[in-house]
Amino acid sequence: SVRIPIMNGPMAGAAGGDLAAAVCRGGGLGFIAAGHARSVELIDKQVSIFREKTADISPKPPLCLGFITYSSYPDGQMRKVLEKHRPEIVQFCAPSVMAHDGEGNGPSNVEVARRLGAKYIFAQVGNLQDAKDAFAAGCDVILTQGREAGGHGLRSEVGAGTLPLAAAVLRLRETSAHKPLVLAAGGICDGRGLAAMLTLGCDGAVMGTRLYVTKESMGPEANKAALVKADIDDVIRTPVFDMLQNTWLDTPWPRLFATVGALHNGTSRRWHDDLKELQKNLKEEAAAYKAGLADPAIGAVLSGEGVGEIRAVEEAAAVLARVEREAAEVLRASQRLLA
Repeated sequence: SVRIPIMNGPMAGAAGGDLAAAVCRGGGLGFIAAGHARSVELIDKQVSIFREKTADISPKPPLCLGFITYSSYPDGQMRKVLEKHRPEIVQFCAPSVMAHDGEGNGPSNVEVARRLGAKYIFAQVGNLQDAKDAFAAGCDVILTQGREAGGHGLRSEVGAGTLPLAAAVLRLRETSAHKPLVLAAGGICDGRGLAAMLTLGCDGAVMGTRLYVTKESMGPEANKAALVKADIDDVIRTPVFDMLQNTWLDTPWPRLFATVGALHNGTSRRWHDDLKELQKNLKEEAAAYKAGLADPAIGAVLSGEGVGEIRAVEEAAAVLARVEREAAEVLRASQRLLA
């Protein structure tokens, strides 16, 4: 049922049943964010929306759920969701592969998902070692998320860029008996980006920011408007927002992943180059930050570096149709160069 080799990133707070269904209708692979899986009821609602809005599609699109592993697996929340909904496809990130207790003991998240009926496991990786772990675990699809991506990912000092990471994972696949599909992620917002990754040898791409800025996305309208106005120079990868929100979250992000690609706003400009001072005043600054979360000038507006290619809030189907057309045009032009 997938015509265009694009999946939406399972973005927490944005990728619900409406977006996943719209991506499927547009010819891509639609994912629902299960995230930390703190609210099983919310996931239930989004799965119901997805099933209702794809009931007339033939062949039936698979149910795809994306989990944040460090928080959803050890306490059993992931298992509860998998047992209830039995998704055909499951995606894991932060990290992609994890033993039950985080210390190498007990079955991995990948093993448990398999036992509970997942036919395909997608692993989001941020560097080559992550990819090697996902290969060893037998994951079916590797998502190579580069530093250019919006949202959470590996800290810049241990992560890699989208293109070199994808190239390294493709090289790894060449020498491995295991042959997973490879999808590039990070900074891809149009058909040119998709064509570039296909030319590199990838099997497709992940779109996060571009599909966040759609009518079906659950993201706040103020954030969508800010993203439409932004360009590449407005994006930063920073630990500032996580330092602040980790003070109150019941699932604080581990240091390795406590960094986000986001619009560079008043909060990040104030603290990005003065993290020691922020740490000294963290309690007071976190309280002020929490109070202003809804304001894009204060709260984190997650964004990849391809944001400058976004011109408007559109329906997901229109975005995918244009991506398909642009990619085809670029690939045809490339073929002419070789004629």
